[in-house]
Amino acid sequence: MHRLTAWTISVATLAVAALWWFVPGSYPYGAAAKVTVGVNHWIERGPGVGLMVASGVLGVLAALGVRSRPRAAGAVAVAESAFFLLVMSDASVLASIGYALIPAVLLGVAALVAVGCVRRQPVAYVLAVLLPAGLIASLTMTDAVSDYLVNVASGFGVYGGRIAWSWAMAIAAVGWAWLACGTFAREREVTVPRWGRAVTIAAALCPAPYGLVRLTWVTPWPLGGFDPRTGHITLIAAGGGDAATRMQGFLIGMSAVLTVALTLGLISRWGEVVPRWVPRLGGRPVPVMLAVGPGAFGAVALCVSAPGVLAGAVQMGSWVDGVLFVLLFPCPVWGPLLGAAVFAYWARRRTAEKSRSAEVAVA
Repeated sequence: MHRLTAWTISVATLAVAALWWFVPGSYPYGAAAKVTVGVNHWIERGPGVGLMVASGVLGVLAALGVRSRPRAAGAVAVAESAFFLLVMSDASVLASIGYALIPAVLLGVAALVAVGCVRRQPVAYVLAVLLPAGLIASLTMTDAVSDYLVNVASGFGVYGGRIAWSWAMAIAAVGWAWLACGTFAREREVTVPRWGRAVTIAAALCPAPYGLVRLTWVTPWPLGGFDPRTGHITLIAAGGGDAATRMQGFLIGMSAVLTVALTLGLISRWGEVVPRWVPRLGGRPVPVMLAVGPGAFGAVALCVSAPGVLAGAVQMGSWVDGVLFVLLFPCPVWGPLLGAAVFAYWARRRTAEKSRSAEVAVA
């Protein structure tokens, strides 16, 4: 399976290099690109094609040596993963995830209200009336919802193809990382790290500044943030934006709140056992991969975005703007912290499961 993965990614890489060479207009990166949130913004078509050819050839050699020279193939897989992760992909992956979390937040709120109604909670009954009423009022009295949907659709219409390229590169990075793990992984005793709780709390705090800023967009005093028109960090949003823009900012802020909650779940009781108020599933153990999978995916997306954030900070007008930019988008720190938190959770759950299995065997 590892050899097939290496062959597939390598052949696809060479095919992409050929496409970019023979169809110049297909090259998505470089100074003329619409998205400038990654190292690839500084890579023009010629060097880009050369890098992809080198990657594809090196990948073919790794595929040939997966069985005969697994260590060498594993080292190549690590280098390939780093190349696709840090060079060819970029922060547009994280941005698209942020927008994708918005419907997840809305569905989560609806699910909580529904469960509350089933549990006969008075607050849930009130929300079940107020939330639909608010949505109907927004649809009939203002254009905020329709304008927001138009903004999102037009944004993906303009940048969708470019974002798809970044996702393809991130997927290639994950494929090579999986091959590297399969090559170097060995069955060994896993100890629960003592730093797991501290690292998880630190990871949960990373999206807090950005979430706080965006949540203020539904107040009369919206905080600013990075203004792409001026290239500076503003304390107060000039003019506050229209209703659709404010709604968009608030919903992304709610996505950040959801991220904080899910991260804290890695050290919480409800991250290991489904809360009893959840119908049918309450009291059952949370599947380990249900937390590890999305958590690892998020850590990868953050690490993908880190070079773009650092590049953006360097290009700021002043060092103050650069520091504030990294504070709002702390991907260089957030990604490794989240990855470490997910590892600590996995190690703790795996150790606990092994202990239970040993007790059952003895009994």
